[in-house]
This record gives sequence, C-alpha cells and structure tokens, in this order.
Amino acid sequence: MSVETMRWLDRWLGVPLCFLLSLGARWRGWLPARQATTARPRRVLCIQLAEMGSLVLVGPSLQWLRSQGLVPSFVSFARNRECLSMVGMGDAERVFLWRTDTAWVFGRDFLRFLAWAWRQRFDVSIDFEPCSRFSALLGLLAGARQRAGFAHDGVYRGRLHNLPVPYRDDRHMSENCLALATALLPSEVPRPWPLIEVAWREQIAAALDAGDRAHVTEVLGRALPMAATHCLILLNANAGDLLPQRRWPADRYVVLAQRLLQTHPDVCIGFIGAPADGLAIDGMVNAVRSSRCASLAGAVSVGQLPALFSRSRLLVSNDSGPAHIASLTQTPTLVLFGPETPLLYLPLGRARPLYAALPCSPCIRPANQRRSNCTDNRCMQAISVDSVLGEVDAMLEAADRDDRRPARADS
Repeated sequence: MSVETMRWLDRWLGVPLCFLLSLGARWRGWLPARQATTARPRRVLCIQLAEMGSLVLVGPSLQWLRSQGLVPSFVSFARNRECLSMVGMGDAERVFLWRTDTAWVFGRDFLRFLAWAWRQRFDVSIDFEPCSRFSALLGLLAGARQRAGFAHDGVYRGRLHNLPVPYRDDRHMSENCLALATALLPSEVPRPWPLIEVAWREQIAAALDAGDRAHVTEVLGRALPMAATHCLILLNANAGDLLPQRRWPADRYVVLAQRLLQTHPDVCIGFIGAPADGLAIDGMVNAVRSSRCASLAGAVSVGQLPALFSRSRLLVSNDSGPAHIASLTQTPTLVLFGPETPLLYLPLGRARPLYAALPCSPCIRPANQRRSNCTDNRCMQAISVDSVLGEVDAMLEAADRDDRRPARADS
C-alpha cells in the first residue's frame, strides 16, 4: 500500500476505531487503572513502524530497558529490517516485520501479528509513534495490560494508552522516547541523558566495526578508486518518498560537488542512494563531470552504510534515515532541515544542522500526521550552496584539528 493510503486509513478508520475500542475496553475491563500494577513488567512490546531515522532515535531507550532487566521485542515495517539489526534488535524471534506490499498482504500480516503477540504474552507495550492511531490499536490488541504512549492535543487516540506521557515539542525525540520507556518503571531514575546516549552509540559502533568493511573497500575500489588516497565526502540527495518536502534541490547538490572538487584537490565525492535512486544519481554525477565523483547508489545495503560512513570524512545529507545511521559512527554529518525542526529530529552523534527557520517552518508535525500540502519547499530552497559550502569547510577544518590533536596519556 502507498504511504498516502495508510495515512488515509489511519485518520478516517483509526479515529472511530480508537473511540469504539476505548469504550469497549472500558466496559469489558481491558483498560486497567492508570496506575502501574505492583508486579514488575518484563516482556515489552516496542512499536515504531515507519522510518529508519526514528528507529535509530529509539535505540538509547532500548538500551535503558535492557539495563533494567526488561526484554524488548519490536514490531516495525519490513523495510526496516536492516535498521532494526543496527540498533540491537537482530533476534528474529523478538521482531515482527510487517509487510505493506499490498492491502491483502497488509491484512494477512495483521492476523499474523495478533497470533505472534499473544504467543509472546507481553506485559507492557510502548508506542513510540507520536501520531499514529494504528500503533495505539496494536498495543491494546496485543494484550498488553500497561500501554505507554504519547499524549498531546493534536492527535486523538482515545484512551488506548493507560500510561500517557506528554509529547513535548521542546525536547529532542530521543528524549521523548526515553520518557516513554521510563514511564514503565517510574521508581527507576535513569542516568543523565547524555551518558545514556553516548554509551549506546559506543556499544553499537563497537559491534559494527567487525562487519562489511571488505565489501565497502571492494565497492570503492570499483566505483571510486581514488578514495584510497583522497578524502571521501558523501552526499545524500534523497529524503525518501514519505516526505519529499525534505529534499534540497538536486541541482544544488551538483553545484556543491563541483565547488568542493574545485576548492579541495584532495577530495573525492560519492553520491549515495537506494537502488531506485540510481537513474537520478547517475544524472547528478554526469552533471558534475569529474573523475573524482561517482555514484554509489545501490552499491551497499542499508546494513552496510555504517561501514561506508566510517570510510568517509564527511556526510552532507537531507533530513532522512542515512543521516541518523551515520550517527552510529564517528563521521561528522551536516544535515539540511526545512519542513521539520532539528530541535526534535537532529541525528545523535557528530551532527550539525543547517536550518533556514522560515516563518512557515516546521510545517510537518505530529498534529497533522507529519504531512504537508506544500509543493514549493522554500524552506529548503532558502539554504544556499554558499552556506552549505561554508559549513562543510568549517567541519573539515575541525576534523583536521582533531586528527592533529595528540592523544591524552592515561594517568
């Protein structure tokens, strides 16, 4: 099914279902008291369906759950399989991958999910989706007695969450997610957020170091052999089909690549993207007209992106999944924001935002199902090539200074 079809169903079918099931659940006793039961929960169903970037932001909360002795399982759309493995959810028995190819497949997987969830006997569920009615329904239908989820005025989800946590626009999304996780164990005070986030990224990075480097070396050797001796900069010109308003104009990526190659003779550039982006990426590479620029679209899988990012000096990206995946490495990332705000969605790690902050931004929010009727993304067009180039130069200089800085001797 298309993204727009799922959004339509979530709004026009999800709202009445949330209302009716809230009434029925209250009448039949499915909705327990808002207070937590005395028994300590153990088996947790985590729900985050849509985007790769959002899954990465949930990662530190998963680590906190495990540190408290809870066993998280996960339900997400099947296209996020590799990203789930990256954030530590590689156990197939504890992951349900929901296929969305057609309405028939979607409905059949709904029945499969119910059977899987009831076998797992979940104590609690955490709905990490800020704006989906469907995800709220899943927590109830999975049989979880306690159900944590975001509460805000913009999205009606009935009374299906009996552990509601306020959704705050002034708090990063990863911290909002941690607030949901800690609602299950209110007596447990987590460590300061920066310590949780840094410890999680270091743990994931250590696990990623062992894999996929040989394949990336082979790919670069074929497509961009000078990457062995030059500074590799990666450009991600796509933003996915879910929110096309997040795309910086493709011709500006071409100009950016040309000017970087002119001003930095030691630089080579790789355009990344999914296999479906191949033709568009090839067009941009051909427009750059340099042997130091090549397409890497489709050459590595999502799971191999961290190995590729580890080989690069810098990533310039639209606000999208690859920018968040780069946060699992030490690669500095410049992220271009427009219809969404970096206050909520800036990738973790060494990421720097570039945000024009027009009066109409952000126009994509949970209250409007993260959709916008805008067909002229002036918020992205307001970001000039000169401003991006200036940020890139500053980040390259900072990286060079870090390389020259002597390592501190252990005391």
